[in-house]
Amino acid sequence: MNPRINRSIFKAYDIRGKYPAEINESVFADIVSGIKGGFRGKVVVGHDARLSSKSLYKSVIGELENADRADRVKTIKGGLMTTPMLYFLVNALRADAGLMITASHNPKEYNGLKIVGRQARPVSGKEVAACLPTSTGVRLLQRQATPISRHLDSPNGETKLQMPPKLLHDKQAAPVKFFINLYADFLKKFLKLQRKLKVVFDCSNGTTGIILKKLFLKSKVKSPKLKVTFINDNPDGNFPAHGPNPLASSATDELKKAVLAGKADLGIIFDADGDRVFFIDNRGRRVDPNEIAYILMRQYPGPYVIGAVSSWRLKKSKAKSPKSKVYVSRVGHYFFKNMMREKTASLGLEHSGHYYFRDFFYCDSGILAALSIITFLSSLDTDLASYLNQLPAYYRSGEINFKVSDKGKALRQIEKFYKKSSRKISKLDGLTAEFADYWFNVRPSNTEDLLRLNMEAKSQKILNEKMKEIKKVISYHL
Repeated sequence: MNPRINRSIFKAYDIRGKYPAEINESVFADIVSGIKGGFRGKVVVGHDARLSSKSLYKSVIGELENADRADRVKTIKGGLMTTPMLYFLVNALRADAGLMITASHNPKEYNGLKIVGRQARPVSGKEVAACLPTSTGVRLLQRQATPISRHLDSPNGETKLQMPPKLLHDKQAAPVKFFINLYADFLKKFLKLQRKLKVVFDCSNGTTGIILKKLFLKSKVKSPKLKVTFINDNPDGNFPAHGPNPLASSATDELKKAVLAGKADLGIIFDADGDRVFFIDNRGRRVDPNEIAYILMRQYPGPYVIGAVSSWRLKKSKAKSPKSKVYVSRVGHYFFKNMMREKTASLGLEHSGHYYFRDFFYCDSGILAALSIITFLSSLDTDLASYLNQLPAYYRSGEINFKVSDKGKALRQIEKFYKKSSRKISKLDGLTAEFADYWFNVRPSNTEDLLRLNMEAKSQKILNEKMKEIKKVISYHL
């Protein structure tokens, strides 16, 4: 591997680091040069709204279009887009690979590269790192294809999306507006309204706004039943309204106020690249992602893939069918997508705001999840807050992060402390321990130097007591 490349940027899910110290134009050119031997045919390239993304995008395209590979790689320049839009284009254009310049929800000084193969199958950063020394390219990109979205394909397997010949064969063609229109046409099929709703969208100054405006304001979805309001909808890599991570508690303050002031039925906030989404109910309260997952399970027949840190409600849920199976996965899009394909699951449900759909090529999409929740809400004869209040109560800590000196040692100490008292211990994703009236998961972050804790209990009292206990155990390693 080129000594200029810091190996720490190769993560379990993708490639990510600080710009320009760890991630820069030269590093991306070297990475693409090392893996493009695995590309054949069309490669879709897109970027998010970060300040460094456009320059990195040009570097990637320049390397793909080097004369020595010009006859083998046809570069499709997607421009500014969301990560799920890249997944869509890879499938719609029958491309061999997709490269997305994004650091997702990380702070603005970060950037990264997400690589997918045919049908948007994920390629991890560590897999890329393993390929670089040999310069043989990523053979994973050539994996066997599987059936894809019923919304994209007709029964005979031919695409319903008619692509202009120039778009399919001319690498110089870059009709970015056409791509956005195409994606909006695909998404509108997931929205069905039965009653009037008011919805506020917070786009976090990321890239979802360019798609949502096309969908709702420019004739894709014309309905008197839906009134939409946008905030922070202009792409801006400085993220002036709030940070790019909607999971941060303060990120939803403006959205909550907008929902209450406008007497809206629902508030929806996306991360910077549109693959994560969170919701605010009509009373201005953040909706737990496990509750959103529970709703989605009522719309899409199983089987399901859920995260190791998902709630009891999801683990025990049989949704529409008592025979629906629930499989537990490690956290992270790379692991979810692979397990979903293996189990032919209809949904993947992750507590961090990622929702995966078989009808979206087994990929995650914040906008598709949002449209599904709007559709569900319009079918209710009550408001969202009232519906959620009638669900069985569980008390959750939310995700709490600890910076520890040695993550492995801390996990071993936690396991030793709880081994005798727990009913069950799993090491599928960090450490999960289950007890009669509570459970917890502690796992090392794959993208940050942190230990993440999630706990759920049958009462607030038990939650408080057990949180105090485990914090004391972890404190020895701070």
